[in-house]
Amino acid sequence: MKSLQNLSLHTNNLSGLIPKTIGNLTELKLLYLHANQLFGPIPSELGKLKKLNHLLLFDNQLSGPIPSELGDLKKLNDLVLYNNQLSSHIPYELGNLKKLNDLVLYDNQFSGPIPSELGNLKNLNYLELSNNQLNGPILSSFGNLRNLQILVLDENNLIEEIPSSICNLTSLTVLYLSRNILKGKILQCLGNISGLQNVMMSHNNLSGELPSSICNLKSLTTIFPALFQQLLALEVHSEA
Repeated sequence: MKSLQNLSLHTNNLSGLIPKTIGNLTELKLLYLHANQLFGPIPSELGKLKKLNHLLLFDNQLSGPIPSELGDLKKLNDLVLYNNQLSSHIPYELGNLKKLNDLVLYDNQFSGPIPSELGNLKNLNYLELSNNQLNGPILSSFGNLRNLQILVLDENNLIEEIPSSICNLTSLTVLYLSRNILKGKILQCLGNISGLQNVMMSHNNLSGELPSSICNLKSLTTIFPALFQQLLALEVHSEA
């Protein structure tokens, strides 16, 4: 069994704890336990799986913190833990996962600020932290994530202004920041992200005018509803 490379048991009715002994399967590259009824903590022993590329534990009833030992999985491409009951802070050690493409942690109970070390994950394509209890500002270091296509941070308690470094994310197609406590103006430079298709910023404390540069977003299919009428007015004015 120690030579096992793929363990896929997802979409069953498995219950109970994740066995700590899975950490002995040191040749594992893929571990799929999602869509079951597993509960209890994520074993720190999973940090021994140094060859692991894919770790999917979503749609269970797992609780407690993400073990900091998962930051040792330097070959990990996908860490998907959404729809559990995980809590505590997001560990800064996840910033060591330099090959990570997808980090999906929504629908949990994480609190505290987003660790700045996540700005080190320069291969990220998809980052979703929505529907948690995260607070503090949106990190300016997110501007380092030049490959990021999807950034979803809605339904948290994020504060302060949207950092201008977000406009460095020229690959971005989805930006969801709704239902936070964000303030300040909507960034004029968002109009330079030509591939943006979906932008949601409703239910915040944003103020000021809707930037005319939004009209440059030819790929846009969804925009924050509360400002849609202002966008229409800008388009009419520009055509006059």
